[in-house]
Amino acid sequence: MVKHGLYIKANPKREEDSSSLRVGRCLVEAVRRRSERVVIEEIDVYRHPIPLIDGPFLSAREKMAGGSAPDQLEPEERASLERVHRLTDAFIAADFYIFAYPLWNFGIPPLLKAYIDTIKVARKTFRYTPEGPVGLLKDKTAILIQSSGDVYSRGPLMPFEHGSRYLRAVLSFIGMERIETILMEGMDTAREEREMKRRRAMEQAEQAAALLFA
Repeated sequence: MVKHGLYIKANPKREEDSSSLRVGRCLVEAVRRRSERVVIEEIDVYRHPIPLIDGPFLSAREKMAGGSAPDQLEPEERASLERVHRLTDAFIAADFYIFAYPLWNFGIPPLLKAYIDTIKVARKTFRYTPEGPVGLLKDKTAILIQSSGDVYSRGPLMPFEHGSRYLRAVLSFIGMERIETILMEGMDTAREEREMKRRRAMEQAEQAAALLFA
């Protein structure tokens, strides 16, 4: 059986200038070396047209929650819904996910947030029940690769980490139970250690590749 993956890249820098993208590429190549029966699609949110949640989309969602069929929507509502759902459906169809991104201003890049808005969709990736929301994406794996200028996993900046913590919350909400994180921290505060931290992250990426075949 062929495994399908999505590699979601969220950094406008060139790959050779980005720690997260360099480690992301290392992981993608490690996965491909493990099996020829793997297809990985790459989505670069800075080059791929990522739709924003706009008025027509919200209007369409409200109408459909009230029982309207897609052919009852206004043309711009239907078009907005289709733009978002193309990415939603591609995400649902994948078996595993690799996210590579920096931590900016305590959070993820804005275009990655726009992408996340296309995958957290009621009745597609989760549903509401009388007992509360239930995630629908079971038996899938996500690996998060995050670089940051300072250290956020411990110490005084820990409360301000809204990158990997936010992504883990969203992915768990939509049903994922296997989520691994590779952190490169203090990349600006300890510049002399940058290369050592990248090498360590690449070693972790090699190990993480095995998780996708467990």
